[in-house]
Amino acid sequence: MRGKVRMFGKTLPAWAVGVALILATSGAAVGVVLTGNVTGVITATASQSLLVSNGSLSGPAVDAGLFTLSDDGTKFTAGAEINTGDKFDVDLALANASAEELTGELTLVAPSGVTLLVREFDDITGNIVRTGPFTWKFRLPVASDTTADMRVTVALADDMPPGFYAIDGTLKQVAQ
Repeated sequence: MRGKVRMFGKTLPAWAVGVALILATSGAAVGVVLTGNVTGVITATASQSLLVSNGSLSGPAVDAGLFTLSDDGTKFTAGAEINTGDKFDVDLALANASAEELTGELTLVAPSGVTLLVREFDDITGNIVRTGPFTWKFRLPVASDTTADMRVTVALADDMPPGFYAIDGTLKQVAQ
């Protein structure tokens, strides 16, 4: 009985049993390999056409101040040391890198006791419209990037103590 295997009361050739075992186990392995999921992380960078290209502080009440801009040009922080009842201005130069006029939204966060007033300068089309307690919308024409387009006046209330007061701003492109 060389080359034969006895199974279930029957005699089968050994090669047939070997082929049957290979086929049975290979199907199971393929099933295991093909089931499961794919995980991972893809680093993606989103950009927008509306940016702050430059910013500065002005005003006679500014004793010491700073202006910082995020790497992507969409966020800024401006602050100054001011006295009770004084104010300072933050001049923002906005850039429109798109081929079309766009609508932007400015969101400002300020400490309590600080009043914010936003006005337009050179390139803003029409008026800046306040849409919420801390948000303003505006339109910016194509290729605007060199002059101060917007001024934010930061005023300290008469009942607030003197000190360093800062605002945080975020600029984003929105649908018309």
